[in-house]
Amino acid sequence: MKKLWIAILLGLALCLTAACNNNDQPSGGDTAMEDDSQTTDGAQSNGGEPVTIKVGMAGKDIKTACIILAQSLGLFEEEGIQVEFVTISNLADGLTAVDMGKLDMLPFGVIPTATFVSQGTDVVIIGGTISEGSEAITLPENADAYQNAEDFKGKRVGCYRMETGHMVMKGLLREAGLTIGEGQDVEFVLMDSMASIAEAVKKGELDIGFVNSGYGEIAKQNDLAVAFYVGEWKSDFPCCRQTVSRAALTEKRDALVQFMVACLRAYQIYLSDPETTIDVLAEYSGQSEDYVEAVMYHGAMVISLDPNRNKVDDFYQVMKANGDIDANTQYELRDQTDVTVYEDALNELLERNPQDQVLLQLKEEFQVNNF
Repeated sequence: MKKLWIAILLGLALCLTAACNNNDQPSGGDTAMEDDSQTTDGAQSNGGEPVTIKVGMAGKDIKTACIILAQSLGLFEEEGIQVEFVTISNLADGLTAVDMGKLDMLPFGVIPTATFVSQGTDVVIIGGTISEGSEAITLPENADAYQNAEDFKGKRVGCYRMETGHMVMKGLLREAGLTIGEGQDVEFVLMDSMASIAEAVKKGELDIGFVNSGYGEIAKQNDLAVAFYVGEWKSDFPCCRQTVSRAALTEKRDALVQFMVACLRAYQIYLSDPETTIDVLAEYSGQSEDYVEAVMYHGAMVISLDPNRNKVDDFYQVMKANGDIDANTQYELRDQTDVTVYEDALNELLERNPQDQVLLQLKEEFQVNNF
């Protein structure tokens, strides 16, 4: 018995030593992700350690403006959480990492989320990043040539898989009675990048092409023109969403609410203080201040953190009707959208500032967008 007690005590000592040596760093060896070491120290959780949220970031894309602002201005720290940016190589790899628990959140792309959900993957949309954001580029002499659906007849249209606007336009043209496909009324040509689309348009190999992320500004600098924003044809369609794993939503829900609180505070700064916003995003991205201002304040993107469950569901149905995902899938994206994290964050900020007109407007929009 004495030997047994000694063995038990030694085992406990070894466990305590191992616990003390655990530095809780992400494991290496994943070629799809790279730790950027952009971490903010948050307040301690009930367990005595800051709650960490790992967020997948696509290079230096500024579509995640509110997240970038919240990180750069220390708002996550003020809300008592720790945020770690992890670079992803592409959106599919990023969402796979979310599903596997290597990331907590991917704030890019509604298309990969919709695609994964249609195949039965249990990931959840909890908020938005931007809405709209899609631009159609063409030669300058054709900039005014696209006023209605009939103007697309006989045209070759460039697109790439992860761009939302071309799917929205494909649905609108189909609903207008045009047939889509090679040898049909309109041919959509899948390209590998926005740069490839722009080059093909410039050479006359494509009549028009759909791009996003402010690429229209780059196209204009290369002797092309923006014919229209897709939002002019269909407003408020969803683009990037904040997608999390089911485990993260279950285990880190309180931290995700505070994450959203910080992002909403950043959104208020985006609206009220363009100078700070432009400075932060220009430094983060390496782009010029003129470019950042054009993209963030005068372009196709609409910053929106609202999960917008209704429009997300509409887009999912368009993807099914277009054949972009299985029309007979048993899974619905509406069922994989949780609006309560955003709602709780909004309510918390309204408790702090009950008369804030921006927050009151967001509350009204939330009721319309999600129920």
